[in-house]
Amino acid sequence: MSKKRNGAQRIGAIGEDRFRLSCQENFIIPNKVEHDFGFDFLCQPDLAAGFGKIGPVAGVFVGFSVRATDRDDGRIRLNRADAECLLAAHFPTGLALVKLNGPKSASIYFRMMDTAFIVELSDFLASARNSKHFYPKDMRPVTEIRAAIGEVIATGYLEQVRADAARKIAEPITGPVQIQIHRDADTQATLITSLDMYAWFEQGTAAEKEALYLATFGEPGRRDQRMRDLALSGKLMGGLTHLPQPYVLAGFVMDHPTQVYVQTASASAELPVLRTANEHHFGYVYPAGFALTVSVRVEQDGQYVHLMRALADPDSDVLLANHPILVDFLATCDPESTFRFDDRDGLTLDVTHFEDLSGLVRCAAAYRDARGLDGWDAVPVMVRDLASAESQNSLIFLGAAADLQVQPVPRGLLLTAPEVEEQDCDAAPGTVSVPVVCNLADSSLVVWFSGHGSLLFHDGDVCGFKVPTFRVETIEVRPRVSSRSLFPRVHLGPKTLTWDAGQWQESDAETESWADSLSTRFQLD
Repeated sequence: MSKKRNGAQRIGAIGEDRFRLSCQENFIIPNKVEHDFGFDFLCQPDLAAGFGKIGPVAGVFVGFSVRATDRDDGRIRLNRADAECLLAAHFPTGLALVKLNGPKSASIYFRMMDTAFIVELSDFLASARNSKHFYPKDMRPVTEIRAAIGEVIATGYLEQVRADAARKIAEPITGPVQIQIHRDADTQATLITSLDMYAWFEQGTAAEKEALYLATFGEPGRRDQRMRDLALSGKLMGGLTHLPQPYVLAGFVMDHPTQVYVQTASASAELPVLRTANEHHFGYVYPAGFALTVSVRVEQDGQYVHLMRALADPDSDVLLANHPILVDFLATCDPESTFRFDDRDGLTLDVTHFEDLSGLVRCAAAYRDARGLDGWDAVPVMVRDLASAESQNSLIFLGAAADLQVQPVPRGLLLTAPEVEEQDCDAAPGTVSVPVVCNLADSSLVVWFSGHGSLLFHDGDVCGFKVPTFRVETIEVRPRVSSRSLFPRVHLGPKTLTWDAGQWQESDAETESWADSLSTRFQLD
């Protein structure tokens, strides 16, 4: 069977020949690429002043992808690989459209890879489409090709139009942007300066939004690292892809000093803060890692509202002991309090509007109460303890331990099998020391409660105690160990008691490596 040639092959071959002839007519030297992977011709400008003149040939190549069609409307199609090839080239490039009017007549059009074309192809690649169409009306006539090539072979042209395109892609999202290419003998980089730094990062998922929220309103000393860890916007990065790396992103973050006041019926407190904002929130940041934030207007349950939140930075290792002003500010809050913001013309908001604030307030009040316990000076309570459920439970327990009226340790307890009743036991005066283990973010506390009363015996062994009052004897700070429970607990041999919401609950014994050394101690008078 003889070989066959289809219409597409015939159109392609004639189209390339027509482009080649048009180049020659316009003093452009077309070099056909033998192994074609995206570019059909590498063209060089003939710089002669006229047809019969002798002149130099430019030492710069311009790559052309040639598409031919016999459609009446002259439409051609590029797929995603075609667009990526045009954008990725490290030399000037262009797209040529050859509209055939039969085998002997053609109209030639072209388009160079300028700023507008880069933006257009980048938007196409950022979309979900698989192809993009072009028509003669989208292109320039071939009579302008020599002048156009003269523009694109100018020194620095390619990087300049790519930088301009990246800026045009970014500014609808980020606002004004300046992009500069920096290069010396040893290094190169793209320097990006943006008024809205935060707009450069992905904010599509809940996790991405929370990461941006923490970078904006968390402890200011952690902001730089958190921003380095954020994922840059894929759409914005698409505009930068072909600029020199690394990318250096700089910009402005508003940190305006101001004051926030909390006012109750009987007391008030103030906190020096920095006012800052991103696209989704504005807020007030205390440098230790506490913030009050207000969202932009969002739709919720059919109406538009502003969502308010109190934040304790979950990574801040700043010691609360070094920031008594923050502790006093939080401890002053109560459900009837209001916040007043100096920089918002005296705007006042009820504290109850701020999500998560009540838990922070309870912890701060408990921390302030617990500071009077013996051995407290060595306890390392940090701002991130306010954000941890386990640490919150520990702080509330410790605050209760400082109140003699509350007495969180059981005053009477039988440690034997359930069938043994108190009346079956003998009693003798003595002292009992009970260890309660509390976990903080970075350490475990062993709080020793001591009380004098009656020790209970059964068959000659201590089996319980009855004590009218306890006091905290000391607090040991140990390396942190994990626990199955998020609550303070007492190790009692075969079982463990956990302090959950003010009540002791019995559970199986803990299995920590050092739990056996924390047994309840008894001493007869």
